[in-house]
Amino acid sequence: MLGLVAAAAMIALVSCAPRPSFVLSPDSSSPAVPSPSPSPSPSPSPAPAESPSPSPEDLAQQTLRSMTLRQKVGQVFFLAFRRDFWGGAVTEMGDVQREAIADKGIGGVVLFAENISTKEQTKQYIADLKSAAAIPLFVGVDEEGGSVARTGALGYPPIPDAAAIGAAGDPSEATRYAREIGAYLTALGFTVDFAPVADINTNAQNTVIGDRAFGSDAEAVTPMVLAFIEGLHAEGILASTKHYPGHGDTAQDSHNGFASVDHTLQRLLEVELVPFKAAAQAAVEFTMVGHISVPNVTNSDDPAIFSSFLLQDILRGELGFTGIAITDALDMGAVTQYYTPGEAAVKALNAGIDMLLMPDNFDVAYNAVLAAAESGEISPSRLDEAVLRILTQKFAGS
Repeated sequence: MLGLVAAAAMIALVSCAPRPSFVLSPDSSSPAVPSPSPSPSPSPSPAPAESPSPSPEDLAQQTLRSMTLRQKVGQVFFLAFRRDFWGGAVTEMGDVQREAIADKGIGGVVLFAENISTKEQTKQYIADLKSAAAIPLFVGVDEEGGSVARTGALGYPPIPDAAAIGAAGDPSEATRYAREIGAYLTALGFTVDFAPVADINTNAQNTVIGDRAFGSDAEAVTPMVLAFIEGLHAEGILASTKHYPGHGDTAQDSHNGFASVDHTLQRLLEVELVPFKAAAQAAVEFTMVGHISVPNVTNSDDPAIFSSFLLQDILRGELGFTGIAITDALDMGAVTQYYTPGEAAVKALNAGIDMLLMPDNFDVAYNAVLAAAESGEISPSRLDEAVLRILTQKFAGS
């Protein structure tokens, strides 16, 4: 397992060294040939040295310093525009998207099957979304293979589910299938795939993970997760492991309501968190945090998105994750049944979340975060930390 992690890290670090420049000098063994003295001529002015391009980190810092508070608040939101006021599928740019992107400056948009009807329509819609943004826009999708394939209407060859790929036992197959996905997502204009699933399917009563997981054993799942990430990266797509700290042993579905596991921290570190740690060390860009309660770890029934211990001490500290921590969809029952959109947004950001995916009511959530940032309930350093991670990844991928 360590060999795979090291290999992934080495791949990520490979860079092309600049070509050396060569200066021709006279051959000292050649006889001197007299020649007339040349007329003096002015020495040419030296060409100005080219300034090195700023790094993504420098661009992110420069951009952050120029942003208003409202722009910073906008960047932490990742929205879906699934249906219009009349219930029709949204397949083209409209005033609602334009206001959220251009006026409020949201950081990302995620598309679902109802937003995707033809290849040309999808390309145009994504291009229009991106063109409305002053700062590069993440455009994401859940494209795992198997039953979770939002691009099903476009006629691409079907990708096996993760369980089938994992059962074959060959990580190179996971890379191959991820490259297939990454290639068509890049061609359509997507930048982020909310995949792979890094959960370990250890509960037969689990109704939400099942064949979306690569297997029921950490040692078998981890190389598949790393190989899938490698395949997406090879095609220029950012990856996201999910659903931290592990949804594979829940008997409940967090889409519908409360979901929890009774594991201790030791158990999580030995089983559920193994793939997440390996992916963090392989520089995965996103970790999607699930609405899973772990009361024996946090001493609370609050979902993981609200736990600073799970987000700061474990995800960042113990696992070494440096990317963007994004919530699972905030319109799911595990959140909406217990928290208002504003409460959930503020509480998650203060716990250490960087991006808020699909709040149940965007306007309410946006205004709550803005008010909390203005009052100091969300500190300037916490908001800047989140936005800087977002900007750095955007400029690194642009």
